Amino acid sequence: MKWPQIIACLLFPIHALFAQEDTTNYQRAKSLIAQESHEEAMELLRPYLDAEKYGDLSEYARFHFARAAYGNRQYELAKNALNDLQGPRSWEGDDEARYLLALTHFQLSDASEALQLVDAIRNESVQQEAYAATYEFLKVSSSSVLTVQYNQYPENLGLMMALKEKLESQGSMSSNDRKIYQEIRSSIHARPGESETAVTDGILDVAIVLPFNYEGGEGVSSLQGNNFVLQLYQGIQLALEQAKNEGLEVNFRTFDTERSGEQVTRILRDPFLKKADVIIGPIYPEETAQVASFAQLYEIPQINPLSNIDDNIQEFNHSYLFRPSVNALSQRVIDYCRRFEGRRIALAYSGTSRDEQLADLFTEMARKSGLQIVESQKVTIREMRDFFDTLKLGTEEEASVDMIVIFSDDPNIASPTFGLVESLGSGIPLVVMESWLYFNFANYEMMESQNFHFVGNNTVDFNDEVLDEFRGNYLEKFKVYPSSFVYMGYELADMVCRVINAREGFDFRKNLNQSGFLEGELTFGFDFSNVKYNNYVPMLRLEEGVLTIEE
Repeated sequence: MKWPQIIACLLFPIHALFAQEDTTNYQRAKSLIAQESHEEAMELLRPYLDAEKYGDLSEYARFHFARAAYGNRQYELAKNALNDLQGPRSWEGDDEARYLLALTHFQLSDASEALQLVDAIRNESVQQEAYAATYEFLKVSSSSVLTVQYNQYPENLGLMMALKEKLESQGSMSSNDRKIYQEIRSSIHARPGESETAVTDGILDVAIVLPFNYEGGEGVSSLQGNNFVLQLYQGIQLALEQAKNEGLEVNFRTFDTERSGEQVTRILRDPFLKKADVIIGPIYPEETAQVASFAQLYEIPQINPLSNIDDNIQEFNHSYLFRPSVNALSQRVIDYCRRFEGRRIALAYSGTSRDEQLADLFTEMARKSGLQIVESQKVTIREMRDFFDTLKLGTEEEASVDMIVIFSDDPNIASPTFGLVESLGSGIPLVVMESWLYFNFANYEMMESQNFHFVGNNTVDFNDEVLDEFRGNYLEKFKVYPSSFVYMGYELADMVCRVINAREGFDFRKNLNQSGFLEGELTFGFDFSNVKYNNYVPMLRLEEGVLTIEE
């Protein structure tokens, strides 16, 4: 956990009184800390620690020196540097220094000292970050330890939430536990501007937190039309605007993470985030974990719109995947393969995190299910021919496998696969991801004749007349046809508007469980009953050019 990245107020300006000093290395050191070159930054900062020579600048230098030491996991060194800033003389960064020192004490397993420092913070924004850090560090503590700490610091919201969750996870509560639990629940709901406000005003507040500048940069005015995050947002925006036109009271705001941990922290300070009924995004793992922690603290549902990997949300009760998890995808393919008489499977997968996780899970599940993985290979475009050559697909009699499973969304892997399968003409079932249906070189007639089967991953229903209307409207507005990211954004926002609103109520988890299977507007549908991901994974195939669910 790289907590220094979320201290957004660390980059203090150099005031005019330092203008005559040589600050080149000082500035360079701050840049190096952002680049995680901590040791080099520390060496550049050492000369500036001399208070006699650099005066007030030495306090800033000491603070950033502590940041670098913390980032380098030299916690005792960071603590000593920060202790020198905790004297009777105040300076501009008092609260930020207390926060970083509190983090250092947490890392050194000195929770009592850390909580005392958090309690001394007066800046509200820094205090909220300190509460979030408290939750992260103390959520693994026992309820007895947390109770003692809570009695000392009842205003620490992070400590409060950690204790609340620990009590809820216990099989039973003592009378004292129940008393504290009720006190915590009453305290949370009595806090102005938080969860109760969103429920009582009847307006669906949606915070959209996405990395529009996923390669760095600021602002959205210069984004190109092929920016996949922009396309995702266009779909979200269309669904929310349509809901407003149909009479739903919706208020939404958009935030650009700029692929920066410090920018995410600034976003989470915005008052709109605390009152939001749902947070859509982010996408990337480190940003998702940061926002998920915030969402957990304030009990706000947070949804990753594109990922299948749930590693970063498993520990957070309020975080969801809009798509199926890797476990759901793998289990569905296993169940499907067991329908066939043959048990020999050849597995190919790309080098992405999702596909490698899928391959590992699938292999483990196959072994337990009596299926035999006779070939398993991580492939690139150049290795696809070698993969097929090992399978001896020239004739049914010589084939060494009964089924082929390929986990990849890469068109560079799909393209040679189409050609090889067509030339071999084996007719052996091929199970691939539904993304292959979107490739502009995909030949539906060939995929049907060559026995392709598609794993549903929030698949668009190409046969639905509603989709044709949507495509036409999108083309008229944006002068291009929608991409798969546009469809995902629209479906996600449409589902959110149907699940939580003034009529249905704003309890996202409860409403999902009661809804069961939900028909999609553009896709085949969703099922989030008692899980934090779409558990509806249909297997699909083409029949007379029509995409059909296999029963």
